[in-house]
Amino acid sequence: MSKIIVSKICILAIFASTSYALDVDKHLELSYVKTSGNSNTSTFSTKLEATTALSDRSSFKAKGNILYSENNKESSANKYDIELDYNYMLDEKIYAYYGVNYLKDQFSDYDYRLNTGPGLGYKLLDTKEQTVDLQGGLDYALDQYSSGIKDEYVASRAEINYRYKINENLKFKQMFNYLVSLEDNDKYFMASDTSLGVKMTDNLSLGVSYRIDYVNQTTKEKADKKLLTSLIVDF
Repeated sequence: MSKIIVSKICILAIFASTSYALDVDKHLELSYVKTSGNSNTSTFSTKLEATTALSDRSSFKAKGNILYSENNKESSANKYDIELDYNYMLDEKIYAYYGVNYLKDQFSDYDYRLNTGPGLGYKLLDTKEQTVDLQGGLDYALDQYSSGIKDEYVASRAEINYRYKINENLKFKQMFNYLVSLEDNDKYFMASDTSLGVKMTDNLSLGVSYRIDYVNQTTKEKADKKLLTSLIVDF
């Protein structure tokens, strides 16, 4: 296992351990694959979500994703993103939020992307078996290209989150979001994350997820796809 992967695991462990001091619900997904022989590859991916209630009406969520891959000791993927969200319930279904999202991808046209801004959310459906959560808002976006060019603009953002508890041991999730520049309609980003989790114990599950990140204006592949089988820990 490379030193880079070890360092990312250490950072993740520190974040998870320090959150024990707070009343935080944590959701961790880990995936690691290593092959040797005709090809020497290793892939490490993890996702950590932490949610805490600040009051009866407000809550805070932090989410991080890491993907790192090596092929014959050369990096072939190095991508991570961090998302922070503050939510305040206005009534039983409608809430206001403020979000920050930072993404860095070594092998894309972008050195990093940052977008932040307010919006409104609506809990269209909220039952024990199913939830449908809709969001929409305006973001300030900053794109720093690998070439050194910087682009700042205002963008509209929309997101939908769907959860379906099929039975006590099987859960389905679907997320889709869309960000488009209000100055250039051809500059937009989409992401879809589909996952299925099978519960083994109270805290452990096995999961399969398929994520697509789409960038419309790029010289690289527009659609970045990832299929993973992961160990899931809820604690």
